[in-house]
Amino acid sequence: MRASTEGARPRTAIGAAASTQDITTTTSGRRQSAPAAAAEGWVNVVNDQFSAGGVPAHWRRYDGPYGSAPRNCAIPSHVSVSGGSMHLQMGYEASGRCGAGWYTGGMMLDRAFASVDQRVTVRFRVVSGGVSGHHIIPMRFPPGAPWPQGGEEDYCEGSGSSGCHTFLHYGDTASTQVLHRHAFDLSQWHTVRFERRNHVVRAYIDDLRTPVWTYRGSSRTLPDTRKQVVLQQECRPSGCPAGTTGTEDIQIDWITVDNPA
Repeated sequence: MRASTEGARPRTAIGAAASTQDITTTTSGRRQSAPAAAAEGWVNVVNDQFSAGGVPAHWRRYDGPYGSAPRNCAIPSHVSVSGGSMHLQMGYEASGRCGAGWYTGGMMLDRAFASVDQRVTVRFRVVSGGVSGHHIIPMRFPPGAPWPQGGEEDYCEGSGSSGCHTFLHYGDTASTQVLHRHAFDLSQWHTVRFERRNHVVRAYIDDLRTPVWTYRGSSRTLPDTRKQVVLQQECRPSGCPAGTTGTEDIQIDWITVDNPA
């Protein structure tokens, strides 16, 4: 699913100090600290804890229609920080750039942090308030490159809470892709990590030392284009919810981004 290219560019690009620990979680949601195993060769460029201060300036919020379906429309006010998390919320609005209808939240990390190889770690959950959307948490998208030839890495894409798929797009058609399903309960807090290095992708869920899936590709299946991290919420492929009530709240507890040293 193509990322948005709309929205105002942030004023600054701010990288946080490198973290000395990896954070893992139990399925009950408690945080646990662990040594930063296998951290050699990476440098931390983003460490957003969302504890205060609103949406960091190095995130560009979507504003208007996006993606490949005209029903997808975002509004910046549907991305906010409160209660120690960043929230991407799907809900009905009586007015907006796309008129009355369902609006979602989406955001793209500033281009200053783009990289060919990268490691992205996110602790999040999806909370349904009576409706359910489609989400890609996280994605990596190559701005300015031809699509899909430039590659798109949809690391955890799905609808509902039963799991998600990794889609690695490449080639001349959107259906030319590598895919793998991850089964876990997205309605509960989980930490996911997706690491791309030297045409190898590794996926981790909660246990950040042992990958649950490894894909060994090539420059063809994993094009060497610089990509930006994206967090994206959409209506389901079958359409937006019926009616005008209900919400879906994607809660991002924290996100870190590491680039090769």
